Amino acid sequence: MNILFLFTDQMHRYAMGCMGNPDVNTPNLDRLAQQGVLFRQAYSNCPVCTPFRINLMTGLYTCQTKTFNNNAPIPPGIPTLADTLNAGGYHTSYVGKWHIGNSGNKAVPEELRGGFTDFIGYQCYNGFRENVTFFDETNTPHTFKKHRTDVTTDIAIERLEQIADRPFAMFVSYQAPHYPVQPGPAYEAMYREKPITRRPNIRDINPYTPTHDPPSPQPPGHDSDYQRYGHDLDEYIRLYYAMVSQVDAGVGRLLETVERLGLRENTVVIFTSDHGDMQGSQGLKNKCLPYEESSGIPLIVSAPDGASGLISDALVSGIDFYPTCLEYAGVLPQPPLPGISIAPFTFGQPQHLDRPVFSERPEWKMVRKGPYKLVTDSETYTPTHLFNLSTDPYELHNLVEDEQWSEVRDTLRADIITWQQTCCV
Repeated sequence: MNILFLFTDQMHRYAMGCMGNPDVNTPNLDRLAQQGVLFRQAYSNCPVCTPFRINLMTGLYTCQTKTFNNNAPIPPGIPTLADTLNAGGYHTSYVGKWHIGNSGNKAVPEELRGGFTDFIGYQCYNGFRENVTFFDETNTPHTFKKHRTDVTTDIAIERLEQIADRPFAMFVSYQAPHYPVQPGPAYEAMYREKPITRRPNIRDINPYTPTHDPPSPQPPGHDSDYQRYGHDLDEYIRLYYAMVSQVDAGVGRLLETVERLGLRENTVVIFTSDHGDMQGSQGLKNKCLPYEESSGIPLIVSAPDGASGLISDALVSGIDFYPTCLEYAGVLPQPPLPGISIAPFTFGQPQHLDRPVFSERPEWKMVRKGPYKLVTDSETYTPTHLFNLSTDPYELHNLVEDEQWSEVRDTLRADIITWQQTCCV
């Protein structure tokens, strides 16, 4: 079975119509969800760009690879997802943002590419309208006078057409909707002056964040992005949704290509993101946090002859993607991995996905188990936050000091300690 793995950057799980958001236009993702399984409780194991990508490529927790920071390389000696798929007879292809081993609008040398057979992309460049450059397998630059999101889709379609005659696993990585929010003009126009329904946990903030590459003009008042949405959270969200809609259009084009090439009956399509975006929830912005808007990620899986129109609250996390892809490919992981394959579930087969999932940063550890989420510090595992998400989905009521919940708190703390002691030594 072929694999088409699509993922975005900094897209929280609520930025889709199929997740009940009335403000964002995502007809292609909504249709994909109707054709497959919509997982509403998926998590990034480390809600930052590079660490998530290494989770994806190694199937390991961040504490196992010690790659908590952006620009970290994949540690040597670990068989990557591409390595294992290559050995199983698959043609592996990667298109788009990589952000492993370096940053910037630059080529990715072969030793950093994780073993992909075909590769065209760039490290990490937070500009969508200018200097749109992709570097191929020979590190030759290809520059386009077109929006980065649209170029990503164009190249992915071109590459897909080239490998359609063999078993393939293609990974397409969009930089959008990462800040600075710079949608194409047509998508920006879709949301102009559109009212925004704020999540109940949002507090007004200045959503503007300067970028390092390219460097944002200083002082901020000189930056055209700041002029567009500085101190205007609703405008930031409008432009963010516009970027999501632009990605959605690209997903639609890729799905049309899969159909045109006669591949739909033997190609599984996975859509997800590396992490979310707080956007004023809890009065915070961006990522790196255990809250749902940051650590929660979208996840849709549509498998040929699989479950259709299924909405699931089963717990899934980033380390599950590696074994899942291998099961679709009929390849066994070597050595065994901490994640589990959700492939049986996507085919409508009975599968218990009630184990806890974990997320982490150097400052905190998090476990989600059943309806509960516990966050602790990383040194002494002192609990700092406890939420019952079944009654408090917006995390407005921290129960950590409430003795009524002490048994739940202590049990989840023990789960975090056991995880760290067994997986992360």
